[in-house]
Amino acid sequence: MSILLNACTSDTNEQKVDSTALADSSEAIVSNWECIPGEKAGLITSGSSEQQLINKLGKANVSVHDTIYGAEGMFSIGTIIYKGTPNEAHITWKDTLNFKDPAYVEIGFVEPGKENEVQWYVTNGVKVGTKLTELEQINGKPFNFSGFGWDYGGSVVDWNGGKLMNADSTSYLSIILAYDYENQALSSVAEKVMGDQSFESKNPHAQKLNPFVAHFIISFK
Repeated sequence: MSILLNACTSDTNEQKVDSTALADSSEAIVSNWECIPGEKAGLITSGSSEQQLINKLGKANVSVHDTIYGAEGMFSIGTIIYKGTPNEAHITWKDTLNFKDPAYVEIGFVEPGKENEVQWYVTNGVKVGTKLTELEQINGKPFNFSGFGWDYGGSVVDWNGGKLMNADSTSYLSIILAYDYENQALSSVAEKVMGDQSFESKNPHAQKLNPFVAHFIISFK
């Protein structure tokens, strides 16, 4: 599986979408926060464009032609929605000239400790804050992730044929795990699952550390 690794504009005539208000409506939650790998991330589908998002969400909620940073100093120009809020999401486009047809959407740009404020969720039960042991249950079996402490640290690299992998061995859901780096009590455990190598989620040290989903990435068919 391939692992894909914040200036808002305003318009006084544009009604800004209130994320809190959306949360009060179950219908709004489904249409705006529900993610189906390969198909949609809220209102974003494979045929979406930046202009369509402006029309639907309002200019104040769409940061156009913004910089999307990745691992190893790489970056691209894409679109950020709900910038500066727990629901911030970064969109990278296949058509980078016309800013349409998303390649993937990354979610999980929230301050540590506020993971439960992210409203985005995947229909299979994955969300920001989901623990490693919970992720195993959703997948139906252990999986492999890269060791912590480098640019691709915590990335799930193989679902090992579990439910989060398609029959053709592809997956449109990428996961990046993290743990509380400031918790010194976890340091001695974390150092056992560090570096550019693969670890099984059933590894005793991984189980004890029990990292959580810091980012999840929806890519499109």
